[in-house]
Amino acid sequence: MQKICVARTNPLSTSDRSPGASGLIQLAGPPRNPLITSHYEYGVKCVVDLQHTFFSPRMAPERVRLCQSVARGERVLVLFAGVGMEALQIVAKTEAMEVLAIEQNEVAAECLRRARRMLERNKTVTVPGGGNGAAERLNIMEGDALEILPTLEKSSFDRIIAPRPKEGTMDGDLGTGDAGKEFLLAMLPLLKEKGEVHWYDFAADHELPNCNRTRETVQTVCQTLGLTMDVIHIAKVGSVAKRQFRVCMDFRIMARNE
Repeated sequence: MQKICVARTNPLSTSDRSPGASGLIQLAGPPRNPLITSHYEYGVKCVVDLQHTFFSPRMAPERVRLCQSVARGERVLVLFAGVGMEALQIVAKTEAMEVLAIEQNEVAAECLRRARRMLERNKTVTVPGGGNGAAERLNIMEGDALEILPTLEKSSFDRIIAPRPKEGTMDGDLGTGDAGKEFLLAMLPLLKEKGEVHWYDFAADHELPNCNRTRETVQTVCQTLGLTMDVIHIAKVGSVAKRQFRVCMDFRIMARNE
């Protein structure tokens, strides 16, 4: 396939952070429509629709860290999965029993389904069953997470990965959004006791490294649900704008208060 060069012409302001049909301009190479490509990361391939999905290869080290956290036999829930590289890496590199990926963007969900079919033929995957065995452990649900989560069995997942969408100008240290509380309220009942959550939030530079606003949000929701939690790790994992960062807070549910 011949190479092309494209440039983004507008900011990623939508909740799915995609540039849209008119958000890219082709600078060089033969005309291509739609603008779909693939990306290899540590031997695993994902499919990316450049106009209608969001994907960042700069998160590759973070995906390695996630895989290193997953133990054999875990059931893992990946929310806001996008094109699914986190879910693909986990089924390809760990012995998780099942990974459920939920994504509302129909284009991104189709990209993930295409990547799962390619994973079946991936001969470099070394987990039991190879690429086909990895693909069989990946389930995909397309739709609004807030509608899907209440239909899932409570206390059924060992780990939840949730890179929540940004709420535009309402998000961040000066915004008036709910900082993801609605998502936390819906997803935490699905976690087993001693289960872990990788919660991705947004913080301004002056909030680092403690990210007290993120901590307080999670603690408030846990108290509402009668949960006791413990923070394991919190760190900056990427930049989203000038002086604005994506952070990840790993926390564990220690007990359910009766």
